[in-house]
Amino acid sequence: FLETGPLVDPLPLTIAYKEDVDEIPCPDVRKVARLPVFLEAVQRLSEYGKGDLPVIGLFEGPFTTTCRIIEAELILRMIIKNRPVLEVLLDRINETLLEFGHALVDSGANIIIIPEPTSSSSMISPSIFRQMVMPRLQRLTSKLDVPCILHICGDTYSMLEAMEETGAEVLSLDQCMDLSESRARIPKAVLGGNVDPIESLLMGTKEQVVMDTLNCLRRAGTSRFILMSGCGIPPKAPVENVKAMVRTATEYGLGNSGDVHKIIS
Repeated sequence: FLETGPLVDPLPLTIAYKEDVDEIPCPDVRKVARLPVFLEAVQRLSEYGKGDLPVIGLFEGPFTTTCRIIEAELILRMIIKNRPVLEVLLDRINETLLEFGHALVDSGANIIIIPEPTSSSSMISPSIFRQMVMPRLQRLTSKLDVPCILHICGDTYSMLEAMEETGAEVLSLDQCMDLSESRARIPKAVLGGNVDPIESLLMGTKEQVVMDTLNCLRRAGTSRFILMSGCGIPPKAPVENVKAMVRTATEYGLGNSGDVHKIIS
């Protein structure tokens, strides 16, 4: 890990035929590399919370994981040039993700969040998402015995309905998404979002955080909505800004939140 975040080097693999997929080793998710560290962390958090605190496990979705393991450019080319092999590869990786999901739940996770940033409409078309990503996400959400949160970065207006059909209990939306418009498109879905993690939580003042949080709450309402950041909160974001976001949400639910200065004082 560098200060700028994790580096991921793709594996030097040549995948041209279905038989090549069989040569890729499937890890034992309870023993290999750093995966047991995640499982131990979940177990310790679960023991610490004693059932009173939610413990959220995480793994990236099948399309994003495949792009990280192999290489995004190669995978995007395979959509057009060698889709049958890509389908087999996605299935192979999806089953490993499902095994890890079960391991997280067995360790004490009672919620799973599945980020799928590479399947954003900035990367693939909504039709490709429906054909290649949605069925595999449906398998994950249907086989895991805990609620799942699906997060896809960027502008996802064109795929909101497909995201809802994945079976995820919560759809986490990027900060660029208008919550009221998204609510109109998929009124029965539980939405999550979307305080700006950069402009507000990392670089903003407490006043900015409060205004951004109130904007999210007013646009989405308090029914079938979970307030969260639009994407991952940067490690260097001031803790006080995160506290301001939480405190604003609490005040909004308990009384008049129109007075920003009252909330941040």
